[in-house]
Amino acid sequence: MRFPQVLNIVKEHFAEKKWSFLLFGCLVGLLGYGIILIMNQMNFAQLSQTLSGFPKALIAWWGGIANATQPYGFFTSEVFSFTWLYMGIYLVYMASSTGLPQEVEDQTLDLVLSKPIRRTTYLAGKILFLFAFLAGTLAIVMLIIAVGMGTSPAFQSYGLYWNRLGGVYLITLLHLGTLITAAVFFGTIFLSVKRTLAAALALMFFMYFLGTFWQYFPASAQGIKYVTTWFYYNPMEVFGQGIFNNLIRNTLVLSGFNAAFIVASLLIFRKRDIPV
Repeated sequence: MRFPQVLNIVKEHFAEKKWSFLLFGCLVGLLGYGIILIMNQMNFAQLSQTLSGFPKALIAWWGGIANATQPYGFFTSEVFSFTWLYMGIYLVYMASSTGLPQEVEDQTLDLVLSKPIRRTTYLAGKILFLFAFLAGTLAIVMLIIAVGMGTSPAFQSYGLYWNRLGGVYLITLLHLGTLITAAVFFGTIFLSVKRTLAAALALMFFMYFLGTFWQYFPASAQGIKYVTTWFYYNPMEVFGQGIFNNLIRNTLVLSGFNAAFIVASLLIFRKRDIPV
């Protein structure tokens, strides 16, 4: 694998996607900023009284009254708990359309691979671009949220804990990364945009279901939580509560998921027959 060639691929893709990179990051960031503006007008004490009349199971799903009625917990339940929806679907689509399947359907991949470039180098360049796109987009989102927090009376009165923002950036990056690498993996198998997108989205929603509702399964089946990435993505714990006890474990496990998908993709693509 030749790193200069990998970087050239990343640069080429960024030149094509620079405006979508900025626009996407700003849109999601402004969504978070808007939630903060709404929070500034809220009475959390009154919200606590209102939620106390809700079913306990529903309150538990929201993270409990104590978490839902303070700024970090409320913001997490409205924004960070749904980054897979706000950002994940677009990232899966992008990984499916920017990756190999689109070039196979356009019949340009065979021409690219006829050049003096290894398959693993070519695919590694695409994967690195997708991660760089995600990291940069998420950085823009976090920057806008940080501005909102710093100017928010709700956050100021509770306290500004920037380490929480850094922690949630890390696990969100790795969690959304698994959605990207899963799409790349399916792309090397199907070499079709529609099939890759369908498989990646199906896996995403299935993982969300298992990772969110495992506690309602029979006790004998609750161990399935360990195979879903959602179990290791807990923004309420990191950002909402400021608890970092499981951050290292979750970081390592999510990194492992990403590494497994990447290695599998490279191995499959290296041996894959490309239709002409």
